[in-house]
Amino acid sequence: MRAKGRFFMIKYDRYVGGKRYAATFSYDDGGAADRRLVGLFNKYNMKCTFNLISSSLIKTDGTGIKTAELKDLYAGHEIACHSYSHPHLERMSVQDQYDEHIRDRQIIEGATGRIIRGLAYPFGTYNTDTTFTAMKTASLGYGRTATSTGTFELPSDFRIWNPTTHHNECEPFVKKFKYNVEKAIWRAGGVLYIWGHSYEFDNKDYPVQWDKFDEILASLAEDADGIWFATNIEIYDYVNALKALRRSADGKTFCNPTDTDLWISVDDQPLKIPKISTVTI
Repeated sequence: MRAKGRFFMIKYDRYVGGKRYAATFSYDDGGAADRRLVGLFNKYNMKCTFNLISSSLIKTDGTGIKTAELKDLYAGHEIACHSYSHPHLERMSVQDQYDEHIRDRQIIEGATGRIIRGLAYPFGTYNTDTTFTAMKTASLGYGRTATSTGTFELPSDFRIWNPTTHHNECEPFVKKFKYNVEKAIWRAGGVLYIWGHSYEFDNKDYPVQWDKFDEILASLAEDADGIWFATNIEIYDYVNALKALRRSADGKTFCNPTDTDLWISVDDQPLKIPKISTVTI
């Protein structure tokens, strides 16, 4: 971009705090092991999205998570839909899928006072026609799949949000991500997205158990100065706010009409554009 005889290199590659990298986590089903997992994330000041099956929450037997503890247990983290009964959505009508989402939302929202806006597809499956229609009608903004990409790229369509990796295969990707944060400053940032089920950490046959995952989180925490640890919905909202950023014809002035503080790169340096404000460079 040319302005007053000089060029500015503008990049939309910054997250909250001017950081180029973000990390997010997503855990499904809402089992009893979530209690321990929440403690791990809190230990390292990280955030997670917990995707709950509300039919399990209202059971009175067993040791699983109950509606009465949702508000306090998941404080500081996101709660998202995982449907009411965990069906194969792609085999259902639009109406039946909608009913699954709305019933799930109503139970969780009634227990927490939150507005639930995200979804993790049961079994990771969906239909691009019926499922997307049901999601829109149920006011759900994003849908997480179970298809790992092995990359740190954001989706072009948040209704098909593929994670980087399951936690059982995450170690090489965490190592690569940390290298990018610490040494590959020429790269345009990215998002590390790890998903799984908390009960899997109790399985002795799996490579990543509780102690190993604690080590992985501790390793990521070492680079907290360069990583924004966010929930799924926080990343979704930030990216959409960044898309709403307006720029003048001469390229020098930026107007942020949203209620979210935004950051961009100007000549590889972070520039903050506060919410509901205009900044000229």
